[in-house]
Amino acid sequence: MKKNFLLLCLLIASISNSFAYTVVTVSDSISTNTHWTCDKQYLLHGYVYVTTGATLTIDPGVIIKGDKDSKGSLIVERGAKIMAMGTATSPIIFTSNQPVGSRTYGDWGGIILCGYSPVNWNGGQSQVEGGPRSLYGGTDTHDNSGEMHFVRIEFPGIAFSPNNEINGLTFCGVGDATKIDHIQVSYSGDDSYEWFGGSVNGKYMVAFAGWDDDFDTDNGYNGMNQFMVGLRDPFAADQSGSKGFESDSYQSGTATGLAGDTSKITKPVFSNCTVIGPLVSPSSTAYDPQFVAGAHIRRGSAISILNSVLAGYPAGVLIDESSASFGSTVANIGNGVQQFRNNIIAGMQSNPFNKNVVFVKDGARSLTPTNTMADTSSAGTDWMTLSGFAGPISWITNPSYNNKFYATEQTGVRLGNPFNLTSPGMVPTSTSPIVYNAAHAFNPNNPINTDTSGAYAHYNVPTTPPDFTNNKANNPFFSKVNYIGAFSGTGHTTDNWMNGWCNFNPNNTSYDTTCYVAPPIDTNVGVSFVGNSSLGNAKVYPNPTNGNATLMLAIKHNGVVKINILDLTGKIVKEIYNGEMSVGTEMIEFNTDELTSGVYVISIIADNKVKTLRLSVIK
Repeated sequence: MKKNFLLLCLLIASISNSFAYTVVTVSDSISTNTHWTCDKQYLLHGYVYVTTGATLTIDPGVIIKGDKDSKGSLIVERGAKIMAMGTATSPIIFTSNQPVGSRTYGDWGGIILCGYSPVNWNGGQSQVEGGPRSLYGGTDTHDNSGEMHFVRIEFPGIAFSPNNEINGLTFCGVGDATKIDHIQVSYSGDDSYEWFGGSVNGKYMVAFAGWDDDFDTDNGYNGMNQFMVGLRDPFAADQSGSKGFESDSYQSGTATGLAGDTSKITKPVFSNCTVIGPLVSPSSTAYDPQFVAGAHIRRGSAISILNSVLAGYPAGVLIDESSASFGSTVANIGNGVQQFRNNIIAGMQSNPFNKNVVFVKDGARSLTPTNTMADTSSAGTDWMTLSGFAGPISWITNPSYNNKFYATEQTGVRLGNPFNLTSPGMVPTSTSPIVYNAAHAFNPNNPINTDTSGAYAHYNVPTTPPDFTNNKANNPFFSKVNYIGAFSGTGHTTDNWMNGWCNFNPNNTSYDTTCYVAPPIDTNVGVSFVGNSSLGNAKVYPNPTNGNATLMLAIKHNGVVKINILDLTGKIVKEIYNGEMSVGTEMIEFNTDELTSGVYVISIIADNKVKTLRLSVIK
């Protein structure tokens, strides 16, 4: 009775929240410490500035809408902070103020963070693009603009004119004391993310169905980012050319980078990215021709991309040599400032030839890989040995850099369902080279081991292993995982870290509520890793639970079974069972009294195979 009464109370509270809340319109400046709470919704009207010395704190589940008519935007100025502290079950939502079904690209401005970290503009600072008054740049690499965790930003991004845009989430001279993770930008009317200089780092960031670029880096940005996802709508691209990565270093008004000076170069490091373009197959024609490349490296940039997957673009990597007025893009390959290693390139356009790597020069900086003036086109099928310009090609294809090339994503990378725009499957399947080795068994639950002694008795390496030993990836910031791309393939539900808090259908999501709570993950569907297993169907009940629960598990043959409860970070918080089980139906009772309210994962392991169930605990 107590359990039912609690659930009834929660249901009543949910219904009440759906109809009774106050909308607070916010405009102009926030000049004192301000706290946005879950009992209200907030409407951004025009440019809203958090000014120097002020901190804006936002609770989990708060819904903030951008006014369409005034292009509402949130700008956190230098010396101010944002503390947007969402959770996996209650992410903070920034979205359009338009009704369900009527939201679209650029309904509001977006979020801009400004800091005092160095930029390569002459004079050491510049004004934010797109119209805001705010300046950015300075001398403090460790400047702190606050924290953003589990935040969704939907339908932002306004391109007023070329090179005068507001993106989904923009970092302007932001320092590395700022903490950024678990961010999703969806349907941005310009870039999903753009960094103008600075040193801020980030993890677990999703760019979904943006209009221009997924990840755009400029003006001396030198931060680190890991576990990044880009997924594109094939029919939404920008006239300037849409890419997964776009990276520039120099332009009019910045340092030039001439005479080999790389002191103010753009040199970020991206690792464990899964960037999926518009081409379901290399011969696809059902996509906007303004898509360009998985990565466009130009204007003297030295971006490094490591341990990543780029799939389904007209070109893989487009290396774009600078004009003579600025530092050379290609020179960064020779001096080691730029790296492209341990990556997969797959499913790139194949007509008239495969475009895994494309090189353009002599100031042809806006040409697409299919333009007749692109250097590769004159070489026919022998373009990889283009006389005089083999350097960029051999750099990508050098066997010691362990880049792999596959004709299609489906036969090469073998992710679950990466082109699906409503329920993307980015986790590797059991035969993906990310988690499989045909010559020697690879267990993705265990660390990489290159020991070949004893007839490979301890050897544990996938077909496409990562590398965190080089000078770009050995920084303590990077999690030293045993896979490339953004997702593991151990068979755990938690392999897909986008589950729950991300939303791939925001146009049809109702936000007529306060304190947003992510919809539950299916509780009774087990996920098998690979091959035959002793595990059959599994179910846990009652679910939700506030005390005792029972796990019902079908066992197909005798064997050792391990059952643990994990939190949403993958940490084991309770062991339920570890021992032999016999053929038949097993009933395992367990208690959750020591667990706090929240969402957990039950991990069931047998024969190195895994099933997972979601468990909700309500106290």
